[in-house]
Amino acid sequence: MKMKDTSHFIHDKDEQKLRTEAKRNKILKFLSDETFSTSEILGQLLELSRTATYRTLKSMEKEGMVKLYEIEYELAQKGKQTIWGLTPTGALLATDLEDFHVDHFEASRIAKSTMAHSIATQRVKVSARKRGWEEWISSRKLKQMASKDRNKWKQIPDALAVKDGKTFAFEVERTVKTPKRYESILAGYAEMFVAGTVAGTIYICPENLVRRLEVLFSKIEKISIQGRVHPVHENVRKRIKFLTLEQWSEKE
Repeated sequence: MKMKDTSHFIHDKDEQKLRTEAKRNKILKFLSDETFSTSEILGQLLELSRTATYRTLKSMEKEGMVKLYEIEYELAQKGKQTIWGLTPTGALLATDLEDFHVDHFEASRIAKSTMAHSIATQRVKVSARKRGWEEWISSRKLKQMASKDRNKWKQIPDALAVKDGKTFAFEVERTVKTPKRYESILAGYAEMFVAGTVAGTIYICPENLVRRLEVLFSKIEKISIQGRVHPVHENVRKRIKFLTLEQWSEKE
């Protein structure tokens, strides 16, 4: 349930400033990973109403931290989606001094399909954070990590997060890949399970795909690991879960 923004009722200017800064920093931290997001997702992140979220974002826009864009892509109603992108100024303010990497939003650099996939993954991320998942690592950072250690990252997931001390991979599927590609993905995760890189993988898919994808994986009987063919062990299968976004959002 979204909390009503009461910051404008706070008479102590110092306390009001602290609350405003906390909201801004939360948005900047989120956008430092994603570079862009929607008002809806950022509102869920802040647990504020649409009006209160918009007011916060507009104040950040005035100070050059974020910029409002109207993007056309396939998931948007009437063909358009309003998003907030991180500016170079916002990126500099958001970057971690211990891991200094300034990356701002440029709409021309991102394919529409990639943008739609990122927004779907962000919805999963916000829902996960509310239910105690920690240390979320988005795909952009995972690709950087994997480029430095390909032996460890046999498969690069859309995200990683930790719950109860265990690290899980997240795959947000909007479209289906070929069976051959899933054989390769399953082999990669099987190696990562054995190595302890991740404890399991959670696939989150549209309702019309989730059961079909689960069956597709169940039909994979053999996988190739380091040039040798192995039967798919039940211990590998049970570590992969398939959920719709609605099931994931409702899952305790």
